Amino acid sequence: MWIWLTILSCASPKPDAETTSDEATTVPWSGGLVATVDDLPAQRGWQVRRGIVHLHSPWSHDACDGDPLPDGSPDLDCLQDLRRALCETRMDFAYLTDHPAHAADQEYLDLFHSQDGDTPIHEAGTQTGNRIHCDDGHSVLWMPGIEDTLMPVGLKAHAGSTPEDSHAIYDDDSASAVQSLKDAGGVVLVAHTEGKDLEVLSDMVDAGVEGLELFNLHAAFDPTKREEDLGLDGLGWLPEITPFTSPDGSAEPDLFVLAVLQEQSVSLERWDTLSATTSVIGVAGTDAHQNVLPMDLRDGERGDSYRRMLRWFSNNLLINEDITQPRPEDTNEALSAGRSYVAFEILGTPSGFDLYLEGSDGQTYEMGADTPPGTLHLVCPTLSASSPRGEQAPEFTATIFKDGVAWKTGCGDFTTDGPGVYRARVDILPNHLTDFLGEDPDTWLHFYPWVYSNPFRVAPASEGE
Repeated sequence: MWIWLTILSCASPKPDAETTSDEATTVPWSGGLVATVDDLPAQRGWQVRRGIVHLHSPWSHDACDGDPLPDGSPDLDCLQDLRRALCETRMDFAYLTDHPAHAADQEYLDLFHSQDGDTPIHEAGTQTGNRIHCDDGHSVLWMPGIEDTLMPVGLKAHAGSTPEDSHAIYDDDSASAVQSLKDAGGVVLVAHTEGKDLEVLSDMVDAGVEGLELFNLHAAFDPTKREEDLGLDGLGWLPEITPFTSPDGSAEPDLFVLAVLQEQSVSLERWDTLSATTSVIGVAGTDAHQNVLPMDLRDGERGDSYRRMLRWFSNNLLINEDITQPRPEDTNEALSAGRSYVAFEILGTPSGFDLYLEGSDGQTYEMGADTPPGTLHLVCPTLSASSPRGEQAPEFTATIFKDGVAWKTGCGDFTTDGPGVYRARVDILPNHLTDFLGEDPDTWLHFYPWVYSNPFRVAPASEGE
């Protein structure tokens, strides 16, 4: 367990909640999120669908406080916490990434943890997804995956014909292993980019890996990973979170993640470098296990609850707006194409974010595409109507990066400046959260990364252009 377990052990139950004084201009804090179709506009034929990448169920050996299979069966309380969290945060999809111990030893169909009332999703006669139906009518698409040497998500079968074969493939990063994972239907990613050398990642990409993590939550908190992999102060953030975690504090407990919410520049640099030579998609890894902070904070919920961690950020796919209930083939296609962006929704849900390229060939290209030269269109997001807020307004900045270096600032139309890899980042100064930040909000009122786009890889101009 992480070292901060004992630091927070004095937490106590939540006091009576206070009502917001001006309901016309403010929105009270919410532990959940509003469904994307209700909160975010469709744009140019695409609807944003919110989801989680890198998430562990009781099939992971270290989930559920290290005892995920009491009496040999999945911990139902822990599993129900996970299912409720997916509903409360209004996830449209969840890419589970269980460890081979115990996931590789289970039948593929058991990886769905199906319960009465769920709807199995089939493709060519084989179950590829499980739809969880929430009490409020929302539904969540659950898809199996594995985290080991590689992280294949959206698997439609185990990679091997036997548990022994599957274990061997999941623990391998060769080109043949990557192909086996793709043959099993997976989109093959790499977790914990921060802990892998560029040369190792390059070999993985050459072997066929499709994407990697640009941010990982475990690395953001873990003292060893922070120091050895990210070059950050290992425990410097711990004393800062007292207003959020102590019984006498007054800041909203969910917001303690702000203490570690910063760019993981090591991972971003490796992503930018690899993207220069081939298409590499970027995702943010939640890496939730519910195995670190079993004591309750002031809101009456454990510090590492699935709900709390899923509330912090999401991966957002652009799916055809005519598809009312995406299937695994829809989410896998969008993810593999890089038609997605990362949003740190603890700072508010970004509404209206859009980035596309109109090519010199007259075609419109979406994030993740290889394109000809053209014009980039960056539409800055606003704070969605459902996002918690006080009376102060947030501030935003936007930056377009070319080959990992800041190239243009602001939103609008930008003509590409030669071949290269172009991506966008939107930062936010969360003045709107002042009412939720305790007695000393100024400590937390600075710019944070809010949105990361996937990149465009712009080719040199053809003769005559």
